[in-house]
Amino acid sequence: MPRPIGAVLRVADALVRKIISEEYSPGLRLPSEVDLATEFGCGRSTIREALRHLAGLNLVQSRRGSGAVVLDYRREGGLELMPEWFKYGRFEHPLPVIVAEMLRMRAMLACEAARLAALYAKPEALALVRKQIEAAHALRDKPLEHSLRELDIFRGLTHASAIWPATWLANAFIGPMREVHRIVANPLAAVQDNWLEVMNELMSLVDKHDADGAVALLRRHFEGVDRQIAEGLQGIFARSHERGSP
Repeated sequence: MPRPIGAVLRVADALVRKIISEEYSPGLRLPSEVDLATEFGCGRSTIREALRHLAGLNLVQSRRGSGAVVLDYRREGGLELMPEWFKYGRFEHPLPVIVAEMLRMRAMLACEAARLAALYAKPEALALVRKQIEAAHALRDKPLEHSLRELDIFRGLTHASAIWPATWLANAFIGPMREVHRIVANPLAAVQDNWLEVMNELMSLVDKHDADGAVALLRRHFEGVDRQIAEGLQGIFARSHERGSP
């Protein structure tokens, strides 16, 4: 869905924040277009476009004669809400638990990307992935930028397989995941010393059509990365606790 611009974006973002933060709770009927236009200092057409955008995100449902009603974003929303949820949402579980489960999903998708590439990718399609690896390696001293480029590598492997439903799934996850990386940059940005060696070995296994070997290699790799991230998170929470101690 195209992201709105200008005044529509300003209003839509404000309404998203109110819904994610539960200032507007599920089942609530939103104020009328006239009242919202007054609140945000804009025209009714701007409000209408913003509400149409929110409906596309499954955040509201317009009902003829009764205006727009807030939906339960947790059950009806999609991955595109993840960055806003990290900034404004209420967590049912501690943040380290949520991050760990997200990293598990990331590893699962990356392993699936490698498996598909090993089974179906043609050599010319893998040339771009090798360029993405070189670009990520050049940014190894900038962990956040490196981690964003690494996401592109695994999406590139999925593209190379030409199994397009898998690509669409990767697109749905990686776009929001990039924004989450920026929000919690330090905990999620971890570059291991042997990263390039692992990526080169991965591409060798993909070239040999060794799907099982590629998946096993990535699983070991992500186990090490996720331990490093977990230790970073623990350190951050420990320092936060110390600052909050009397």
